[in-house]
Formats: sequence, structure tokens, C-alpha cells
Amino acid sequence: MKRLSIPFLLLILASGLAGHPMGNFSVNHYASLTVTPRGLDVHYALDLAEIPTFDLLRQWNLDRSSPRQQLESKATEQARQWLKALAFSVDGRPIQARFVSDQLTIGDGAGNLPILRIAILAHIPAAAGKLIYEDHNYPDRTGWKEIVIDSSRGAKLLKASQTNKDLSHALTQYPPDPTIAPPQDLRGELEWRTPQPLSPIRPPVVAQIPQPHLTPAAPAPATLTAQAAPPGSVVRGDFISQLLHRREITPWMMLLAIGAAFLLGAAHALTPGHGKSIVAAYLVGSRGTFKHAMFLGAMVTFTHTISVFALGIATLFLFRYFVPERITQVLGVISGLSIVVVGAWMLFKRLRDAHGYSHELKHVHSHGGHSHTHVHSHGGHGHTHVPEAISWNGLIALGVSGGLVPCESALVLLLGAIALGRVGLGLLLLLSFSLGLALVLMVIGMFVLYAKNLIPERKRNAQSGVLQWLAIASPAVVMLVGLVMTGVSLGWIQPKWMIG
Repeated sequence: MKRLSIPFLLLILASGLAGHPMGNFSVNHYASLTVTPRGLDVHYALDLAEIPTFDLLRQWNLDRSSPRQQLESKATEQARQWLKALAFSVDGRPIQARFVSDQLTIGDGAGNLPILRIAILAHIPAAAGKLIYEDHNYPDRTGWKEIVIDSSRGAKLLKASQTNKDLSHALTQYPPDPTIAPPQDLRGELEWRTPQPLSPIRPPVVAQIPQPHLTPAAPAPATLTAQAAPPGSVVRGDFISQLLHRREITPWMMLLAIGAAFLLGAAHALTPGHGKSIVAAYLVGSRGTFKHAMFLGAMVTFTHTISVFALGIATLFLFRYFVPERITQVLGVISGLSIVVVGAWMLFKRLRDAHGYSHELKHVHSHGGHSHTHVHSHGGHGHTHVPEAISWNGLIALGVSGGLVPCESALVLLLGAIALGRVGLGLLLLLSFSLGLALVLMVIGMFVLYAKNLIPERKRNAQSGVLQWLAIASPAVVMLVGLVMTGVSLGWIQPKWMIG
């Protein structure tokens, strides 16, 4: 068992690797371009997750319970605006798509927040040629971005940048296979020809466009399902979402919701981005104690909670000026760079101390004496320690950096309760969620320290080099985590797996 302690520690450091679905900030795009003898039929849809739906409804000064006529009127205005942001050119000549119709679909999302999809039908009266399409709606938001290109009878497709394979069924059913990477297409090109020139007399026949999703039995938006979400995520139809949907909540229901939020926070701590690798890497290479592990876990969680609360305030009152996802990206860059700086400083100090200790050790051996600087007696048994001790300032800096990026699920819990006029319940759910998160981080830190103590006493002596190697490797791991977080936040790295 003791021989497995070092690999076990390395396994703990790597345990933060996991993947996320599109998330509660996502805006998903779909465009179906079908060439016909009468021109180009455009079927366009945007599927908004919980947070962008929350912002859009606030821009409309409406909510899900508003009269359907008002919601549909605003949706039509929005659809026309989104259609204007779609750029089309035929043989180098810009052309505006003609609006035909739209349909609004509102469904239940996570935390009882609504999710929204607007589907648009449009038409471009062009006989044939080379068409270039670009989507300028929400280009920087994460999400599913799919383009489907097809042809109908009487028109021949010569070239196409995308195929006619519809992966998401017009954003109504995303593939359950987690290995399928979400497409990121916002630009498409195609060339087509027709046997006869376009006649300006006959109107375009847009009724032939397949539109099963525009029937009254249309499925609700499928932005984030329970099957796609990682453990600990707040998803549509879970216990808390169903409970918040109730008009009356008894004290027992509140206690159940608080307990469920605690369990969700504990499970969510095992997903990426919650400082597990940072906590483990820092403690494994230093003279950390259980007290330090608890403090570091609490500091990560405290910062995480404050950031969620601040983002919630910004989403409620500053949504016209700031995009919540953009705030999280900026915080992600700041967090990543801060972690890199802290890791670099840790590495510098430990290399310096290791060099000083090596020099002192050679000096002692050359004079046949004993160093009292590095040798301490505990119960009559002397042994040598790694020179650097835990720094409280370092713990604070690392904890703040590791918890700076807010948690989507916690934000959904808070906003879902606020949307129902239950601010107090939302704060309680956020606090309970954070306590569950803190408990897991503390347990991970203490587990790492326990595993490190399984190393035999003779190997923990600094002369063996084991702890010196860990002291040098752990800040390097912290720096690597910070670099990956920075790259992901800047969009330079788009992995399915992330270090947490």
C-alpha cells in the first residue's frame, strides 16, 4: 500500500479532468439552406439557454407568465432583428433575406428558469450562383452552431461547404453521444444551378420547406438535458427545478431543497474548474496540515460564492451593458494568470530553498559536523524536512485565484429563486450549495495529506529527494493548470477535457 502512495498522489492531481456540456450560458445556432427552382429557402433557429433567455425576457420587459400575444409580438420583432444580422451574398452581391414567418417556443429549463427558441423562415429570390452565408448573431457565445445545406427537386447543388446531415433536428434533439463535438459553423458557401431562370411573376413557394418543429406539438428547446449534464449540475426536471415550480413551498420542502442543493454542490465540486488540482498540488509539495487544507478549501469556496453573487447582481441589473458569459471569460483569464503567477513564485522559492539546502548540506558534510538549521527532533527521532513551510498569504492568493470563476449551476439556483420572488430561498440554496462544494474540497485536501503521510519515514527525509521532487513538481502543476485555464478562457484551447 505504501509503495502506491506516489502514483496515488499523482492520480489525485489528475482527478480534475472531466468535460462540460454546452452549459447554461449557451446560445445555439441552426441554419438550413435549401436551394430550389424559386431561390434559396432559409430555415434559421436560435435556442437560448437559461441565462441568455433570462436576459432576453428582461430586455422585453416580460416574463414567461406574460400574455402569449405579447410574447409572440416581441419574438417576431426579435426574429426580424436576428434575420438582419444574417449576411447573404450571391455572386458577390449582398442580398437581404425576406422574412416569411417565425415561431416562439418556451420550455422549462434548469432551476425553473425558462429556455427559449425562435425559429424563422425566410427566402432569398436568386436563380442560381455562388452564395456565401454568415451568421453575426451572438458570434462569441458558446453553443451548438450548425449549418445544413440541401437541395430540392428542380435545383442542382454543385458545391457546398456543409452537408445535408441534420445532427440536432433543428435544435430540438441534440445527439446523446458525448464524443460528438458540437459544430462551430457560422459561415457557409454553396453553388447551385436551376434548369430554368427565375420568373419574377410567381411568388416563392416557401410552404414546401419541411417544418415539423413549427407544428403546435413542437418539442421544447433541448439546450441542456439531464442525460448530457455532468454530476452535480442543475438541469431541467431535477428535484430542485420541480420544487421551485410549485406555487407554495412548505418548510419541509425548503429543508429538502437546501439538502438537495448541498448534495449538488458536493457533486459539482468533482467537475472541472473548482480548484481540486490546485488544492492537491499545493498541499502535496509543502508542509501542509489538515488546518491548511480546510482553510484553502474554504477560501476557494468563499471566493466562488462571492463571484456567483456578484454575477447574479450584474445579470439582474446590468444585463444591458454586460454579457454574463463575457464576465466569466474575463474572470477566467484573471484567475488563470493569477494561478500562473502564484505557481511561478512557489517554484522560484522552492528552487531557491532547495539550492540553499544543498549548499548547507555539502558544507556540513565537508566539516564532518551536523546542521541544526534543517534537523529537528520529534520524540527522540531526528529527521530532515523540506525547507519551505506553508504561507498563509500564498494560501489566500491561491484560494482566491482558484475560486474566482463563478459556477453556472449556483447562478441558475440563485436566479431561478429570484425570478419567482423568493430571494431569501435563493440565497439559502446558494449557501447550501457552497457548503457542499467546500466540504468536498476540504476532504480532497485532507486525503492528499493523508496519502502523502503514507510515504515511509526514510523516504520523507529530504536527503532521499522524494519530497524535494514533489516540492518542485507541485508548483509546476499549479502553473500548468493556470496556463490551461487562461488558454480556455481566451478561446485558444477548446478541449473536451479540462483541468479542474
